[in-house]
Amino acid sequence: MQDKHIKMKPSNILRVWSGLFTIGGTFVCAFLAWQGLKFNSSYSLLYLGTGVFLFPFFATMMFWGLPAYIPGKVIFEIIPGENGIIKSKNKVVPIREINDIEMVRNILTLYNSIRIKTTDGKNIYIKTYNVIPDYGFFEAIDNYAFPYMNPYAKEVWNRKIENNQLLKDLNFVRKDHKIDQ
Repeated sequence: MQDKHIKMKPSNILRVWSGLFTIGGTFVCAFLAWQGLKFNSSYSLLYLGTGVFLFPFFATMMFWGLPAYIPGKVIFEIIPGENGIIKSKNKVVPIREINDIEMVRNILTLYNSIRIKTTDGKNIYIKTYNVIPDYGFFEAIDNYAFPYMNPYAKEVWNRKIENNQLLKDLNFVRKDHKIDQ
């Protein structure tokens, strides 16, 4: 099991939805602004205002999310074991140094990131571009990182799993980790 590398790759369904939302929204806003500039309708000012107001939001979302569409992209990788690590493109965190790990939403980009709090007080963020399902994240961390976390991190993770309504709704079943409590 220690030679096994778990690679979290983007979900194709979430890529399609994200692309439809961001790219579609950008083009719709540009189209509305263009139609508003023609002043052919009594709604032209509404078209123009909506297009100009929302275009920066959708364009920013589209450009920030472009890395999710790279073929073969690996968002993060878990290498389980006593000396296991969680790594992304340019960040490496030893599993035993994790105090807390969770998926959080960035209020500016509206994209989820994985926040890892380490034992030395650092916060490390791994961007997910909203293309990793929450269920897949919880399952990967629970199955491959949890057994090697420090006792404090295990306690925090157990509370997260027990109090997560999404996991309750999906009937998430944990592996038997022989949890000492």
